Amino acid sequence: MTVSQPPSPPPAPQNANDGTPSRGTARRRSRLGLFLPVAFLVVLLAGWSSFWFVARARVHDAITIWLAQEAEQQRKWSCPDRSIGGFPFRFEVRCTNLLFVGTTPAGAVTGSVAQFVAVAQVYKPNHVIVEATGPLVADPQDGGERLTLNWQSFDASAIFTGNRLDRFSVVVEGPTAHMGDGTSEHPDGIELLRAGSWQSHLRIDPERPPEEHAYDIAFTLREARIPALDALVGTQDRANIVFQGAITEAAPFTAKAPSVELERWRAAGGRLEIEELSAAKGPQRMQAQGSFSVDEQHRPQGYIDASIAGLDGLLGRFGLGGRSSLILGGLSILGGGRPANGNPSDAGLTPLPRIDIRDGQVFVGPLAVGRLSPLY
Repeated sequence: MTVSQPPSPPPAPQNANDGTPSRGTARRRSRLGLFLPVAFLVVLLAGWSSFWFVARARVHDAITIWLAQEAEQQRKWSCPDRSIGGFPFRFEVRCTNLLFVGTTPAGAVTGSVAQFVAVAQVYKPNHVIVEATGPLVADPQDGGERLTLNWQSFDASAIFTGNRLDRFSVVVEGPTAHMGDGTSEHPDGIELLRAGSWQSHLRIDPERPPEEHAYDIAFTLREARIPALDALVGTQDRANIVFQGAITEAAPFTAKAPSVELERWRAAGGRLEIEELSAAKGPQRMQAQGSFSVDEQHRPQGYIDASIAGLDGLLGRFGLGGRSSLILGGLSILGGGRPANGNPSDAGLTPLPRIDIRDGQVFVGPLAVGRLSPLY
């Protein structure tokens, strides 16, 4: 006789008491894991937006403080429609019809720029990129001639450490300069300059002691037409000019009189060093180097060594053609006129006598040829 086994009891339901999640709980956790990344992204975006708008307010305050400081230096800037944008990764300050009234190294002027844009990345606020749309118009307040500068493109870059300018660069394509309000013959004014490009660079010299406050300076002017130089040399060839040098005891420009600025620079022992100055215009070329400062009597002092090529053509312009041998002999007596020293870059260049400026006199070689009055 077979005895049947009783049926097995059904499994006990799982619940929170035995540590095993129920199906409902598992579904809730699954949905929570799905929404967590979305919630994190929302929080991140909200936090970043708050940060950007707080930082934007600080940019606005910094501009306001800077404008107040400029006003104290008698330089007033105004922009009727200034805006700050660039969300989410940069700050962009845009201004149309930027106006300026105040003191410059050339005196008191009133100026304007058609459009000005300054941009800085959020993660690198000390590096500012500037773009400007011309023209730039400057009217001297003493009634002088209007100066109008224009260009195809204008880009600048400035890097700061705190309030100190460490590096500044400007690249301008197609620069032009005109003087005057314009006439029927010259509607844009009299042309002073028209060039292919202009580049200038300023940076703190890393190889000099910080207490010298020394900056390296370099600029390049390419394919330039300068009517005044054309008239002097007598050719229509485009000119190329390169400068490399340094200035010590440089300080931020203030609105004080030029005499006060120069005296501060002189008293600090400032000097301008010309490491290379070269110019080429058709067959004429020039290279020079030197150093200048201001003496205790407020007179310029220093020296310049220069060499030129194309001397015959230049002498012919002044009615001295065919006398180059005689003039070279005279230059040799004064300490110039020697042949090039073998440097390929000096090929064809004729050294000129050194020009020394000391004790208020100008010396060409050993000869004193003139006296200088104090600068201020």
